Parts: sequence; structure tokens; C-alpha cells
Amino acid sequence: MDDIYIEKYQNTDFKAVIALLVQSFKSKFSRHQKLSNNDIGNILYASWHLKYDDTAYLHFVAKQNKKVVGVILIRCGKIENTNKNIPIVSLCRRYGIYNVIMMYTKMAMLENHKLNEGECYIEHIAVNGTCRGKGIGMLLLQHGEQALLDRGYTSYTLAVAGGNPAKHLYSRFGFVDIKKTKSHLKGYLIGESRWTIMQKVYNHE
Repeated sequence: MDDIYIEKYQNTDFKAVIALLVQSFKSKFSRHQKLSNNDIGNILYASWHLKYDDTAYLHFVAKQNKKVVGVILIRCGKIENTNKNIPIVSLCRRYGIYNVIMMYTKMAMLENHKLNEGECYIEHIAVNGTCRGKGIGMLLLQHGEQALLDRGYTSYTLAVAGGNPAKHLYSRFGFVDIKKTKSHLKGYLIGESRWTIMQKVYNHE
């Protein structure tokens, strides 16, 4: 673990983070669509405008030999509208209206958690497939936790798919189940119909 370190996300990490997300979530992004990894990456790259200084997020990457091998994105505030810069027309021409609409629908479904006061929500956490089992996920969770505690937030929340083995990691870290949901639409579009909302609450007194 000595050669793995966590640091704040920088704009220069953007391409590497997109590639990692495509690798980690390809089965969800490509369901009912004929898109290559490169296609998915290009759509995400054109659609997301994640800046290192965006105060709506806590954003960290895990690196090994200066290479991004893990990422955690935590939403902790109101998101400014950045959709005005998305080249919708050119994306539809290149990848097809159906594919672009499906991608945006899936992205919206995976990011639809409404924050309560004092709450932070993990939009995504991902680790390179060749580096799993090395404790990187735990390091990312710990780093995110310390950052939100330093800022006075009171709860840490995430949504995990029913069959995701990472649920055991979250439980060991102190997350507990607070709500279970079932969505046939999510099941059809991204292949996961059962989801559990998990949360870790802090007392600052």
C-alpha cells in the first residue's frame, strides 16, 4: 500500500477518471445500446464538466506510480447548471439520438439522490480492476470521510445495487442500511432493480 496515495482531483486527471468510470460501469452504460468503450468515454467526456475547485463536490483520486487507479466523487452542495456547454446536437449526430438519450437517462437515474441538510452523497466510487483487493476503496472512503468531517457535514450516504459485493466494504466502514428500493425501470435500463441506501451519521458534539 506504500506506493498508493490519495490526492485531491485535478483537472489533468479528467481523462484518466473517465476511462476508469467506463471500465467500472460499462455494463450499466452499454445495456440496450451498441456503444464501444471509446464511444461511452467520448460521451462522458463531452458531458461532464468536473472542475477541481467545484465547491459542490469533494473529489479525490487514488494513484499508483502517478497513474489514477481509483476515484471517489462526493456531492455535498447545490450543483450549478453546466448543461449549457454540452454539444447535444453533435453528440446525437455522431452516436445517434437514441444512444445519447439513453446515456443521459441512465446518468440521471444514478445521480438522483436529494441531499438533506448536512449530508454528503457518494456519486461514484471506482477502483481499477487490476488493483482491487488492495484496500484502495477503503482509503478513498476514509479520505472522503475526513474531508467531510473537516467541513462539518453530519452524514455520509451512498446507494449500492443489490448484488454488489462492495456492500460488505461499506458495512465494515460503518454504513448501515436506511432504505431499500426497487425500480423495474432501473432494472431494465441498467440491469439493477434492487438498491439499498446506506448511511453513516456523525455526532459533532
